[in-house]
Amino acid sequence: MTDLKRVLTLRNLVVFGLAYLAPTVVFNYFGVITTLTGGMMTLAYAVTTVVMFFTAYSYALMVKAFPVAGSAYTYVRRGVHPHLGFLTGWVMLLDYVLLPMVCYLLVGIYMNEFVTAIPVWAWVVLAAAIGAVTNVLGVKMAAGINTVVVAAQVLFALVLVGIVIAFVLRGNGSGTLLDGAALYDPTTFDGPNVLWAASILAASFLGFDAVSTMAEDTVDPARTVPRAVLIVPIAAGIGFSVISYFMQIAWPAAATEIEDPDSGIFELLVRLGGDTLSTVFLVTDNLASMICAIAGLAAASRILFGMGRDGVLPRRFFGSINERFQTPVNNILLMTAISLTAVFYADNLIGAAALVAFGALSGFILVNYAVISHYVIRGRRRSGLDLLRYLLLPGIGMAVCVVLLYNVDVHAKILGLAWLVAGVVYLGVTTRGFRRPARELDLSEETGAVGETRQPAVK
Repeated sequence: MTDLKRVLTLRNLVVFGLAYLAPTVVFNYFGVITTLTGGMMTLAYAVTTVVMFFTAYSYALMVKAFPVAGSAYTYVRRGVHPHLGFLTGWVMLLDYVLLPMVCYLLVGIYMNEFVTAIPVWAWVVLAAAIGAVTNVLGVKMAAGINTVVVAAQVLFALVLVGIVIAFVLRGNGSGTLLDGAALYDPTTFDGPNVLWAASILAASFLGFDAVSTMAEDTVDPARTVPRAVLIVPIAAGIGFSVISYFMQIAWPAAATEIEDPDSGIFELLVRLGGDTLSTVFLVTDNLASMICAIAGLAAASRILFGMGRDGVLPRRFFGSINERFQTPVNNILLMTAISLTAVFYADNLIGAAALVAFGALSGFILVNYAVISHYVIRGRRRSGLDLLRYLLLPGIGMAVCVVLLYNVDVHAKILGLAWLVAGVVYLGVTTRGFRRPARELDLSEETGAVGETRQPAVK
């Protein structure tokens, strides 16, 4: 295999990470998280940001040690054990597989809000069809498109904050720009629910994990990627917290007054700027959701192609390339079929998000442990400063991720554990009872330049 062309800079990586996590996701979760936390969405985001910092720190350490593509799978495989690395890749694959489902679901819910005559499931099917056709044809998204879409989302967020400030200064909402109850309200505070909300919001930060997969495309990856891995979650966390705070002061009683939590953002937007503001958001967010879904579908289909090509999955189905389109059509159609399960979550956005959170948090726990294994156990880095950097901080990251995983919705945990058990069984069979090394997953062809999908090598 030839080396990948190293062209990405720090700015490219940060934009890619932000595009992957989609800045407008903070609006998507407004209704469900506000309702769940009793009006303390900002607190939930603050908790999640702190948790993600520790995990991003561990990612930064591991990418310095292994500046290659593969992300969590590579770090655990090389830092702990090949079998555990396989299972890490397997459980993280759940995120890539389900991300398009959540994106299509958001499109369906929001379009149904505006065209109620067409049900959510119909919009989901239409969006999935567009995503599938786009991927089959092999259309690539250039870096410029990512930049424009991110800029449009950031611009919308800034405009909305300005509208909220004017709205509140006129005596509406909380009537003041400094409202402590929007951060913490002892009368409605419920610790377990805040942690449950934080576990769901963890899926909002997957951009830094995506950044780590770009190591082999990046100039000076050992220096550039760790910086981007830390910048993306911190910048996103601060932005999400600030935006959610202004949404809370604009509608302090939203937790008890929202009629439909899944589309609660539209109830807020109508209060602030009428139908015009809602329409602008609909266009901006749906565009972001579709681009995110298309990129996620492309990534998942190519991960499966790599696994099929390397014999980890049946080669005839998963490792084949369509001669006409030069794309892994079988995998694209399979991922699209899985994405269509979004129709079963038409009234349960929080359930769909919880499934993604299960995969993300499981992978995060193992990456934090990989730091301890690689540096402290194997590398014997045990001085006072080393124990702080390679044991205490990753240990905190593990602990807080375990707490959030424990608070994930029980149904999501059952489905996630079933997926993990399937991976254990498959690994046991392919390694003859774990006596042979696990086949190596080649995730290096998951993505190419910023926002593009690199075509797998065809022989």
